Amino acid sequence: MDNSNPSFIWDKEFFEKKTTLFTNLQMGFVGAALILMMMDLSKLYLLSPLAVGLILASWYKSNLETVKDEFKNTTVEFAPKSLLIKKPAVDFEQRVIFHQLEEVTEHKENFVSVITLYLNNDADKIELKAIKNSDELIQQLTQAVENRKQSAG
Repeated sequence: MDNSNPSFIWDKEFFEKKTTLFTNLQMGFVGAALILMMMDLSKLYLLSPLAVGLILASWYKSNLETVKDEFKNTTVEFAPKSLLIKKPAVDFEQRVIFHQLEEVTEHKENFVSVITLYLNNDADKIELKAIKNSDELIQQLTQAVENRKQSAG
């Protein structure tokens, strides 16, 4: 990767793995419930954990699909004094100058890594979800914020 203009992309493999996992869980819960019913073991205390598991797996899969629809093919490109964020799925493109960055945070939201960029004067915040190599992106953004504070102070 060229350090003068690093680029970060949406983590497609993460979504494929998680979607496959939750699909397999859904089929497993339904299959286990059918096996229990065929064996005349369809008791409420046996089927209710399977129903809860099916509901949770379906909810997480739905949440992943929503995030995927919004952030598919997102890219973050560094320039010498700015950051270009492109979200083609929602027709969003914004250039953030490093002087605008106030703070950068990261947290997990339903198994998905979320990077939040806070801009000066509480003007706005930008969320980036499921970016590949998010730790490296956080490190570079934090370094850019520190450099801005040192040059300003």
